[in-house]
Amino acid sequence: LDTRLVCSLLFLTLSVDLGFAFGQNKDTEFTFLLPAGATECFFQTTTQNGSMEVEYQVIAGSGLDIGFTLISPRGYRLVSDFKKSDGIHTVDPTEEGNYRICFDNSFSHISEKMVYVEVIVDGPEDEDDEDWAALAEPEDSLEYKLEDIRVTMDAVHKNLERSRQLQTTLRAFEARDRYLLEDNLWRVSFWSSVSLLVMVSVALTQVYTLRRLFGDKHRVCT
Repeated sequence: LDTRLVCSLLFLTLSVDLGFAFGQNKDTEFTFLLPAGATECFFQTTTQNGSMEVEYQVIAGSGLDIGFTLISPRGYRLVSDFKKSDGIHTVDPTEEGNYRICFDNSFSHISEKMVYVEVIVDGPEDEDDEDWAALAEPEDSLEYKLEDIRVTMDAVHKNLERSRQLQTTLRAFEARDRYLLEDNLWRVSFWSSVSLLVMVSVALTQVYTLRRLFGDKHRVCT
């Protein structure tokens, strides 16, 4: 892969956000290189009655396609994609245990793939409600105010998280588009050079042929 492309993908390295006190949100995103003919799996731990969202996108590699499989803790195959460039899958509610997230590049024996992955895990909301309820005083007015503050802060937190996720996704799209542009630029430059070489060869051949025709010094007897 081009060095400039790899440098531009440093923004997509592994990062784990420390959530606010509003909920048990776990957001993990990373970029990895899947070799040709290989399959690689990752595991994500979830709690009972939560939710999980998995997003993946192939940002570099021939064909920009890959196989994707999501397997539950009990061993059931929940999602199976074949030769797709991107996808978003949600599990709600989740089971307690480890979900297996697998990426398959076994159908490609030559090209390696660079894949961007983001996993968002949300825990049950009941625990947050109990924590806020414990802070409330017996007075109805104070309880209502605390509840309004909790709802507002939770909404702001979710909107900020969503904005950050969209920005990360746009950076992944930008990296993939840059890879396509650089690959197309190499092809255009190569075939332009070949066309120029052919044109120069044809021109030289024509000049040589014309000089041979008009430079014939044999005399013709009449």
